[in-house]
Amino acid sequence: MKALIGLLMCFFSTFTFSQITITQNHLPTVNDTIHYKSGVFNNFDPNATGNNYTWDFSNIIANNSRADTIIPVTQTPIVYNVVFNVFIANQAYINQTPPSMGIGFEVSDYYDFYKKATNYYRKAGFGATINGVQTPVKYDHPELYFKLPLTYGTSDSSISKYGLPIPGYGYFGQTIKRQHIADGWGTLITPYGTFEAIRVKHIIDIQDTIFSESLNFGYTITRPTSYEYYWLTNSNIRAYAAKVYRNGMFYTVDFYYNPATSIKNIQPSSCIVYPNPASEKLIVLSPSEKDKQLIIYDSFGKIIYETNIHTVTTEIDIRDLKPGIYIGLLRSNLSSEFLKIVIQR
Repeated sequence: MKALIGLLMCFFSTFTFSQITITQNHLPTVNDTIHYKSGVFNNFDPNATGNNYTWDFSNIIANNSRADTIIPVTQTPIVYNVVFNVFIANQAYINQTPPSMGIGFEVSDYYDFYKKATNYYRKAGFGATINGVQTPVKYDHPELYFKLPLTYGTSDSSISKYGLPIPGYGYFGQTIKRQHIADGWGTLITPYGTFEAIRVKHIIDIQDTIFSESLNFGYTITRPTSYEYYWLTNSNIRAYAAKVYRNGMFYTVDFYYNPATSIKNIQPSSCIVYPNPASEKLIVLSPSEKDKQLIIYDSFGKIIYETNIHTVTTEIDIRDLKPGIYIGLLRSNLSSEFLKIVIQR
């Protein structure tokens, strides 16, 4: 089996993207399976945003993987179907990192329920096995994640509440205030692609209300304000391209990636691609065979350039390609080799 080739080049882009609009068509839908890679963001600056801004996260190492599959509400346990009918929620998924409810609560099999419509994307509530009992929790007012259509400067907020008896414990309730503002737009560069994106900042304030039957005592806890940062794109991925959030002392980042085309899946081989980085021309040195075809894909798998190669050394004019991360396929009748290409200007 032929070894695969790759060369990853870093760049700082000055290319100007136009502002974009996010609609319900750019957000998750039923039967989508969305893949993410996660890592620690050691030097995240939450104030680094603005008009036509470039967020360069290409050097962050993300090792942990997960996949979220969006499912119909009817595919969740039947006790949840009764509460989250089609008027309340139209999609759900298993949350693999559910929020903490505090000491004394054993929580498993946690489902989040969302409603996507033309003018909003919001969380209707959740269902989870809490202290051994399947418990549907519908918010008195849905938690608004994104007001749609979303453009630079869009903002809104919501206040949601719920309360429920907990077997063997007492009572637990929450008041959740979530605010969001689209505070930046421009170019997002991740290890897995380059995107036109809008950044959306979320501000979350939560107050817990707790009553312990064993202590016959109730109290409230106001949690510290937390923040989440989403980068939404109008591409066809129907997911956020990146999300940054605080996790203890550190920031965690989630990156969207396509396991079929991700440049992180490409392993090195014997060919040479230079210069490094490339700006106006790219030279491909393929000493093993002469007659080949070069196809260059963008991060979504769309062909944006192709040519035939008939010599060992081939010079390619890349001035018409936008700055970004690309995947090149160099193939012949006998082999297929992949190239990692990043264009800098």
